[in-house]
Amino acid sequence: MLALRELLGSKLKFSLIALAIGLVVSLTFIMAAMSEGLITGMTGAKGNLDADALVFQGDTYLALERSRLSADDLATIAAAEGVTDSYGVGHAMVSVDSAEEPFDARAFGLGGRFEQLPIVEGVGNPGPGEAVLDVTAQSNGVSLGDTLHLTPIGEELTVVGFTENRRYIMTPAIYVDLPTWERIFVATAIGRMDESGQPDRPDAGRITEQIAGSASIAAVRLAQGTTVEDLAVTLSPDYDVVTPDEAAMAGNGMSVMILAVGGIQVVSLVIGALVIGVFFYITTLHKTGQIAAIKALGASNGFVYRQLLLQITVLVAAASVMGIALTLATGASMPPTMAFDPQPARWATSLAAIFAMAYLGSLFSLRSILAIDPATALDQAEH
Repeated sequence: MLALRELLGSKLKFSLIALAIGLVVSLTFIMAAMSEGLITGMTGAKGNLDADALVFQGDTYLALERSRLSADDLATIAAAEGVTDSYGVGHAMVSVDSAEEPFDARAFGLGGRFEQLPIVEGVGNPGPGEAVLDVTAQSNGVSLGDTLHLTPIGEELTVVGFTENRRYIMTPAIYVDLPTWERIFVATAIGRMDESGQPDRPDAGRITEQIAGSASIAAVRLAQGTTVEDLAVTLSPDYDVVTPDEAAMAGNGMSVMILAVGGIQVVSLVIGALVIGVFFYITTLHKTGQIAAIKALGASNGFVYRQLLLQITVLVAAASVMGIALTLATGASMPPTMAFDPQPARWATSLAAIFAMAYLGSLFSLRSILAIDPATALDQAEH
């Protein structure tokens, strides 16, 4: 093929073009991985809950921080038609000051459903006063067997395991059993504990009694044929029912964040198309005489353009391999706290978009090909 022979005959030129395109591909893939990592870091603990639906307190706009379900609420949800299984999920904001570097975290109480956590170290079923942390907490100096001191409430937790992809609002999730979560929640709601480890407010007992058996939200499994919409109709308007994915995208400015990240990715793809288009436009201009000669020999505009598309396909494919390798190397060098989460599906979409934008950018060259007059070759031969 004419296009492949030209590639082999000008290895240095096209290698430099492939390198430049590879950097553009890498930039696009890094943006995609970082956007996914940002979403995972913001919502992983909520969006990865093992459930068909999440039930929030009504009128809280799916805010995990404001939702509160009593023991009676949880019982009502568990008994609802179409629900085959349910468990409570508690949430509380805490700080850890016993690590090498103090950090904020989110405490999650799970109603005995710890098997859903992907354990990377230790065990995944904490008992009373024990915790499983997202692995990013290790960057703050937390190790297996450490005792975490939660401030200002004075609660202490023993680290028995580490999980992954379980952050919330870019802070590590701390998973505990529901009774431990209740104690943490009451302490954070009331204030600092005294030396005996009990809240120092006189109404602590009453609040503890009210909180007993409650949770922030309920995670439910639905019977076959029952939809999230069906459960929403079954439950009263006092509850909001959504899928975990919908819950993850709600609140905390996620809609604006996703819009901004998506806009950045679109801009990077447009820039990539322009860069690729300009590269091949310049090479087309440099080959005006050759193209004119080929057309003088009877080659059609379609034939010349197909050869250009073949070159673009080969170069973008080689550049994509280079860009993926560079992206993976970049991701491997990043610290665990960085928002970097490569997703094959997202990368496949980005790769398809890169090829599409490359072909779109080739229209610059097509315009030049159509404008080249075969007589140009004859004029050059006469001179």
